Amino acid sequence: MVQHYLKSTWRNLTRNKVYTAINVFGLAMGVASCLLIFMYLQHELSYDKAFTKHDRIYRVVNNLVVEGEVEKASVTHAALAPNLAADYPEIEAAIRMIPWRKRVLRQHEKAITIDNTFFADSNYFDLFDYKLLEGNPKTALLEPNSIVLSKEVAGKFFADPLNAMFSTIRIGSDTYKVTGIFKAVDAAHMKPNVLVSMSSLPADLREQFKSNWFGTNSYTYVLLRQPGMADALQAKLPDFVKRRVAPARGETKERVELYLQPLTYIHLNSDYLWEAFPVGNRSYIYIFSFVGIFILLIASINYMNLATARSVKRAREVGLRKVVGASRPQLIAQFLSESVLLTLLALVVALVFVELLLPTFNTLTEKQIPATYFTNPMLLLVILAIGVFIGLVAGSYPALVLSHFRPADILKSDKIPGGGGALLRKGLVVLQFTISLVLIIGTVVVYSQMHYLKNKDLGFTKAQVLVIDIPSGDSTLVNKIPLIEAGLLRNPNITKVATTGMIPGEETSVIVFNVERDGKMTEKTMNTIWVDYDYFDLMDIPVTKGRNFSKDMATDPDNGYIINEAAAKALGWADGPIGRRIGGSDTTSGRVIGVVQDFNYKSLHSRIEPLVVLLAPKNSGSLLARITPGHFSETIADIEQTWQQLAPNQPMEYTFLDQSFNQQYRAEEKMLTIFGYFAGLTILIACMGLFGLASFMAEQRTKEIGIRKVMGSSVAGIVLLLTKDFALLVLVAILLACPIAWYGMDKWLQDFAYRTQISAWIFILSGLAALALAILTVSYKATRAAMTDPVLALRTE
Repeated sequence: MVQHYLKSTWRNLTRNKVYTAINVFGLAMGVASCLLIFMYLQHELSYDKAFTKHDRIYRVVNNLVVEGEVEKASVTHAALAPNLAADYPEIEAAIRMIPWRKRVLRQHEKAITIDNTFFADSNYFDLFDYKLLEGNPKTALLEPNSIVLSKEVAGKFFADPLNAMFSTIRIGSDTYKVTGIFKAVDAAHMKPNVLVSMSSLPADLREQFKSNWFGTNSYTYVLLRQPGMADALQAKLPDFVKRRVAPARGETKERVELYLQPLTYIHLNSDYLWEAFPVGNRSYIYIFSFVGIFILLIASINYMNLATARSVKRAREVGLRKVVGASRPQLIAQFLSESVLLTLLALVVALVFVELLLPTFNTLTEKQIPATYFTNPMLLLVILAIGVFIGLVAGSYPALVLSHFRPADILKSDKIPGGGGALLRKGLVVLQFTISLVLIIGTVVVYSQMHYLKNKDLGFTKAQVLVIDIPSGDSTLVNKIPLIEAGLLRNPNITKVATTGMIPGEETSVIVFNVERDGKMTEKTMNTIWVDYDYFDLMDIPVTKGRNFSKDMATDPDNGYIINEAAAKALGWADGPIGRRIGGSDTTSGRVIGVVQDFNYKSLHSRIEPLVVLLAPKNSGSLLARITPGHFSETIADIEQTWQQLAPNQPMEYTFLDQSFNQQYRAEEKMLTIFGYFAGLTILIACMGLFGLASFMAEQRTKEIGIRKVMGSSVAGIVLLLTKDFALLVLVAILLACPIAWYGMDKWLQDFAYRTQISAWIFILSGLAALALAILTVSYKATRAAMTDPVLALRTE
């Protein structure tokens, strides 16, 4: 019996090649897209779960509250970890990671700039059990001047990364011994390339870290003895702040609050400042989940539509089978087996698509997602569930409905008795195009917002500005900055140079200032940057009140402050800010000397906040050079030559300001790219379904077309007759999709402080494009049917 079903199924599939091809490839593309999205979501949700103790590891984060304003920081005081471990027995271990920014690592004559370098406590691997390819995790970070490298970094210095073990690496004037090589974990919120032992820091600095409750420079993690201890420990943290932190900080209006973050919570849920690495966005998990479901639904609708369309043609087959003795269960089994077999065939093709597309998909998402079909039980279960579900649902209509009718009723006509298949097909087509249009409109809105972000007036000129990295801690290089600047200015294509501690788009420092308000000094938390004398001129940021920093004013480096207009307004100084007293927590005197026009020094996700600008003529961070348009290659070559002459031991790392600023929107750009591909795919699959339906419609109405041609109907008239029903369905889909898309994208845009308007033309053009594609798809088949010889049409049974 099974063999008979298989033979009959194969015969039906090969006899209807167009139907089979549309179903197999349409369904395969939908399933492949769904699987890619599922693998991406599974990867995002797996962050930090590779560490075996992840359910017991928590990060301690820091809220600084000043007069009701809260600054949420992922960094904490360096004294926090050892004191927490000493006070609470429920903490098995506590570690700190102190970022060291980019460092130049040297091994003999080879010098390479490596990002993501951290100082780490000796028990680091007790919490984060990376696989050490070489070295002992208990002792690798124990001794001073010990360094542990990732396999990728070690491979930059040695052909065989394992040969880096016990070699020496120089950073600045210090020499470190490689005591471990570890294999990096891609799905981790922290991705260090280099770990340096905390004992490598100077003894006086380490001693200071034990009691310093002011500076926040450390990422703090604790390992609890039992997974369920977090709530009890969280309840004790206010008392810890009262006993340990508050007395050390003295009389201040600042209030420190400490919170525990589960390790696996950080990647998708953290809204804290100064994360060491970009975090994910849980809302994108929901968005892509819906996209995956929608694509699979559209492909499944194609399958169901064609199945219901073909059921009319197979009505007589069912009647004849029942006449010769086939029972209803046998007919149901026949239809379902045919449907499941076709779905399984589509699954095989889908897996081939996934293998071919996964490298490109990894590039788009900037992930390293492996294709582990048979070692990933969840993925295997999803694949099987998709196959069985689609096969059974798509085959359910002909299996259950056709097998129910009496043979006499079926054999009297080609039509299904009381058939509602046409209405079902129309509803599915509307649903299909509604989903496709929602994705298309969403893609256009995301593109419009990205275009707006990249072209909005930011209050400064970001084009033509070269940004050269100045690593912190290299005092020799910092002292040579005036010489480097003078050397660059000798090039006629370089008009201005300046240095800054941060460039727009990077996170600022947040400092509590003592400010003059109502005749007395009060505290105010404000963003802070350090610049040199020429920064505002280079950036084209006008000073609207007072003056800029001046080399002729000896008091400016210590007592001169420049604020932005937002700060003047927030402090109540809008009418007379110049000369107002202001100072940091360790400064007793200072005056506002100027106010600059507001500019977007942060992402356009947030409004312009109060900003204090301090003078630092010799500053690590970034060296900026404004270049005239044209001759970029020659100018950069000249800059590199000047750099090599004055800083021969320091590789020059550079980018352009507009590029680095736009990096803030990488998540949105990735979303746009992925959305664009999937939106195009949905409309392609929907049009394939229309083509299949149009083919069956034309075949079903062959005799009608022949009669109409004999009676004098034109080809255009017949084409219009055959396409208008589909056009009406797409118009209904447009009316349904527009409000749904508007609501969803309006919610997404609320994440931006500055956002584009959702214009009516987006809906009009998207709808017209979908309508045009649908009409072209259907009219192709309709035209061929209309041009058929009526004699041949009238002979058709």
